[in-house]
Amino acid sequence: MEHDIFFYTAPLPASYYATITWQEGIQLWRDALEYLILNNPTYNWNSLSTNESGGLNVMIISSSFAPAGSGACHYPSWTLSNGELVSRIYGSVLQAPWENNLNMFMTLHESGHGIFGLPDTYDTQYNSGGTSFYTLMSGGLPKVEPIGAPFKVLNNWGYIIEPTEGVHIITLEADGDSVIVFRNPHDPFEFFSIEARNQNTLGNELFPADLGLLLWHSDHKVSTSNTLENMTSMQHYMHSIEQRDGLFELENNIVGGNLGDIYLPGTEFGISTTPNTNWWDGDASGFELYDIQFVGSNKMQFTLNIPPIHEDHYPEISQSNWLVVSETPAQLGYDASKAFDNNLDTYYHVSWGNTEPRPHEIVLDLGDEYTINEFYYTANKNNMPPWEGRIEDYKIYISNDFNNWGTEVTEGTFFRTGIRQYVLFPETSGQYVKFSAINSFDADVRTSIAEINLRGILSSTIDVADNHPIAEFKVYPNPASDFININIPRNENVLVEIYNCNLQLVHAESINQSSVINIQNLANGMYVVKLKSHLKCELFKCIKR
Repeated sequence: MEHDIFFYTAPLPASYYATITWQEGIQLWRDALEYLILNNPTYNWNSLSTNESGGLNVMIISSSFAPAGSGACHYPSWTLSNGELVSRIYGSVLQAPWENNLNMFMTLHESGHGIFGLPDTYDTQYNSGGTSFYTLMSGGLPKVEPIGAPFKVLNNWGYIIEPTEGVHIITLEADGDSVIVFRNPHDPFEFFSIEARNQNTLGNELFPADLGLLLWHSDHKVSTSNTLENMTSMQHYMHSIEQRDGLFELENNIVGGNLGDIYLPGTEFGISTTPNTNWWDGDASGFELYDIQFVGSNKMQFTLNIPPIHEDHYPEISQSNWLVVSETPAQLGYDASKAFDNNLDTYYHVSWGNTEPRPHEIVLDLGDEYTINEFYYTANKNNMPPWEGRIEDYKIYISNDFNNWGTEVTEGTFFRTGIRQYVLFPETSGQYVKFSAINSFDADVRTSIAEINLRGILSSTIDVADNHPIAEFKVYPNPASDFININIPRNENVLVEIYNCNLQLVHAESINQSSVINIQNLANGMYVVKLKSHLKCELFKCIKR
């Protein structure tokens, strides 16, 4: 991301700016930007990176806590005299009133927002402990904390290791750089991460042990300010500390961490411990960590058991033969076929002002009978109000007779997010699927669906599947640098799509044989590679370094 630094001296003393409202205070920041334009006429504004709204993120660092507005993010939507749009502005201060010494915490914390888009992980409602001093994005005194393992994983910073299935003995250095990660095979945005920390290294002065393991459970689909402290499938933090003593003191508003949070020799993390290694939906991950040992003064050794993906993790069912049997009437141009056209920019949409009774429903003919055990839903891409009918509660039915549905195979509640979400349920066979949107968030009368996907296998092939397996796709190396290899066991037409961590399509091409894909133009980070043929569809996680 391109950024530059400039200086501006306010015309009045800091004491004046401390007495005015934040709305008045940030006008000083606009004056500073106009000063920059006037005094740097040759500056190339086009070299700067813009955010998703097409505007600039601006960071203001004051020498004192004034002006009003410091320590926050604002959305002024200013159009400057040179035509540049400022859509976000972050105010920070070199030394806040509550700090005894010069401390860059606020500046670095706000830079985490403005430059890298990192969320707050303290509780902005102040009724729980968030992630306390374990990360810069929540913070504590007196030092600037490390960024934390989840942010390294999400941004591919440092040395990220994703062990394959099996038992591994791992030695992890407390270098602030190395992280072990284990992802949910159904959902790459939910993962456990492990880091070793040493109290004697910079920023770790408040770490409760001389040396120990810090474990995180992350779910990138939930809200970003850690206000959901109930530790349930729908009410949990985006980034949680797996507190080894199982007391969940951070969630219970006991401020600050303690030794009970840390994994040390003689402790373990597994299926039957408290906390355990279940995914947030309650599904057992099978992940286990045990036999923890110190190795010298700066390393931790432990054993990891990484389970295989379960045998019934079926490929995605091809959407090419799907037909709409019925649908709740949609806005013109937003019919139900847009919910399975493999394009996240189009969506099924029951519009504002409709009088259609709930539930809003889509009934699909899959073209053949499938045995199905997984459903995916992706809401529209709007990530700011209006939310455009993001579905809250749902029911799913599967049948061989679209006039007789029986009892739903599953029901539940989605998160309010544009990231793809999954639903697991017992294997059910049928040719027809009915998806019922019971309601939308904020009692919205609208309903929107960008994509529906299913995992399953033709029912007619189950008995002979072991004798006639579908040949596997392969994507390697991982991590990759400039190229990835796509291995296709037979010559067939395959659509290759690459999505970034926000599930935006960044590359697409069709191949009919094993090929090398150039990814030099992609930024470093985590991607999902989707391979789709007429027989199956598979997703692969890929890290670019």
